[in-house]
Amino acid sequence: METDKKGLSIIFHSGSYDRVYHGFSIVLVALALGRETRCFFTYWAFQYLVKGKAVFQLNEEGQTHRKLLEEHMKKGHIQNISELLTQAKSLDAKFYVCTNSMGLLNISRDELVNEVDKSMGLTTFLAETGQDQILFI
Repeated sequence: METDKKGLSIIFHSGSYDRVYHGFSIVLVALALGRETRCFFTYWAFQYLVKGKAVFQLNEEGQTHRKLLEEHMKKGHIQNISELLTQAKSLDAKFYVCTNSMGLLNISRDELVNEVDKSMGLTTFLAETGQDQILFI
């Protein structure tokens, strides 16, 4: 199977655990296929990159499946986001945070996990993505 090596850039906006989790699934598959992958965290997804903050937030749709998700997490069938972040970083994913979201949520660079490469605005992120395929989650 021949794959297009065009890069993949994902804008993580939703803070719902299931959406962030599936976004990371896409990131890991893209990396396994040899695609350069960039992730931009903004607004409610940003909380997953704050040190020591355990997040398991679900939107309305996810709430209807909360019990199922929690059961699978306890059994080890679903990894937590910090584990997925570490895996993706080990495969050379790039992680960026939105400077506007940092200001809005009053979060400093020192409060972010080590996997974050840098902070930037959306304009800079889009300029850096070039011809990447862009997904919004």
